[in-house]
Amino acid sequence: MTYDHNATQAQANELKEAIVEILQGHVGADSAIKAQQIAKQVGRIGRYADRPIREAIRSLRQDGWLILSSTGEPAGYFLAETEGEWVEFRDRNLRPRALDILQTARAMGDAAGIRWGEATQLELPVRSTRIIQFPMPKLVA
Repeated sequence: MTYDHNATQAQANELKEAIVEILQGHVGADSAIKAQQIAKQVGRIGRYADRPIREAIRSLRQDGWLILSSTGEPAGYFLAETEGEWVEFRDRNLRPRALDILQTARAMGDAAGIRWGEATQLELPVRSTRIIQFPMPKLVA
């Protein structure tokens, strides 16, 4: 994990748990919270305090947490409340970035094949997917 080069695995897990606890109070796009606000709540201060937060969120997403983000108002991170929020996030954020990375890898692989005489096939790692289930906070109407 790459949250903080000096962080131990236990510290990284502690940060992830703290972020999940905070985000359980931020369900749905209307209750998004900025990375800097999360950093303050977990006691991180400084110019780059939000960097470990972003890395921890990336790791939590890879663990299966439905942590979405929005650049609209309010901007920030939140737990998905609806399938529609998830689909919008996937289609606006994940899919375009994934396609861009694959197109770049293909173009570079083709260039390597021209330069060194044989094309290299891009191999994608197969990873089992885990679905994380967590108790949703009670929403107050």
